[in-house]
Amino acid sequence: MLRLIPDSMARQMRSSFEAELTQRLSRASQVRLQDVIPAHWFAAAASECASMYIAGFFYGSISVAQSYVEALSKFLAETHAKTHNVSMGNNVEERWKRLHKKKVVSSAVCDAAVSMFADRNDFHHLNRQVEQDHRELEARARKCVNHLHTIESEVFAYSFDEPGKLTYHKPEYWPLCGRDMARVRLRQLW
Repeated sequence: MLRLIPDSMARQMRSSFEAELTQRLSRASQVRLQDVIPAHWFAAAASECASMYIAGFFYGSISVAQSYVEALSKFLAETHAKTHNVSMGNNVEERWKRLHKKKVVSSAVCDAAVSMFADRNDFHHLNRQVEQDHRELEARARKCVNHLHTIESEVFAYSFDEPGKLTYHKPEYWPLCGRDMARVRLRQLW
């Protein structure tokens, strides 16, 4: 049974949100987001990275962004295993470098992905040396979200060649659900 939310709790939540609104708007203005991505198993998590950054949840934003980039590298390696002879391997950074060497991704995408893994273990295992300074965490999360835009805007590139119709530059990355139709995830920064 759904409990009624006390008015005092609603006022407190509204007040907290309004107090943080200026900071959230500032953070939203500092990142870019690919507004349409394919609706794969990683799409929901990928979509939360920017939202967590804007809300000030920097550890979550960084960790999920790193996990997403790992999942995306697996997806690309699996997709191109036969056509480009890309092996999976266990090392994520090496996998991105192989994807670049086989011309699946550009050097900009490879560099963005690899740079996200410099401190991956510290965040995923909460090692003692994990960053704790709030300003540094915010900067790292912002960098991760913007790296995701670099990666997604190339890997999941699209255009509107006809009104209301997306043209996928790499259709093999988009899950089809009918003739000329794909399942997508629509995103926005707020």
